[in-house]
Amino acid sequence: MRRISSWKFGDTRKEADELVGLVILGKKRATSSLYDSHINKKEALPKIGEKSIIKDSRNRDKCLIVNTGVRVVSFEKVSKTFAFKEGEGDRSLKHWREVHKRFFNRRLRKMNKKFNERILVVCQEFKVLKVFD
Repeated sequence: MRRISSWKFGDTRKEADELVGLVILGKKRATSSLYDSHINKKEALPKIGEKSIIKDSRNRDKCLIVNTGVRVVSFEKVSKTFAFKEGEGDRSLKHWREVHKRFFNRRLRKMNKKFNERILVVCQEFKVLKVFD
């Protein structure tokens, strides 16, 4: 039997709580990460059918999700449909690019790399299986 991973969204307590809140409200059905982060940490890429427990900033289990889609594309090729599924801000591609460029820049700096529009992004779609009390 495969072990179920658990993790939090974002870099800050505020992001972790806001983003898991969007999942519970049904607005967030996708997330993205840097391909280079997975390689740097020697982490496997997410797989379709894989389950995860999403935690809040206080490390409490908030929901169980299952991946329904995983694609690796360049930052410049992320679609407006995917940005909408991420559920953040006004759900536009413009907002997604602004927020994720800042987020990815923070991650890339830790790896001594610089952002460019061709960096690879892991686009993960999911559905919620269970919300915990």
